[in-house]
Amino acid sequence: MIREVLVLATLIYLLIIAVQLIDRPALWLQSLAVAAALGLAAGAYWFREELHLGKWEAVALWAAVLLFVIYAIARLGGLV
Repeated sequence: MIREVLVLATLIYLLIIAVQLIDRPALWLQSLAVAAALGLAAGAYWFREELHLGKWEAVALWAAVLLFVIYAIARLGGLV
């Protein structure tokens, strides 16, 4: 069930990216990069073994948490 939810979430995010691209055509490169990364991540999760994926899933989760912490510190410090 997790794989199906992941595909659905990826499709929703791709729709959001398409709407953003229509609204702001200057962001075409960013939209393309994000869409490619989402597609690659969803594809890797869909086609890989679950045991091998567990390590990379944990790495991606902690990387996302770390990026949010860095953003919050930068925002608090007035850099963003």
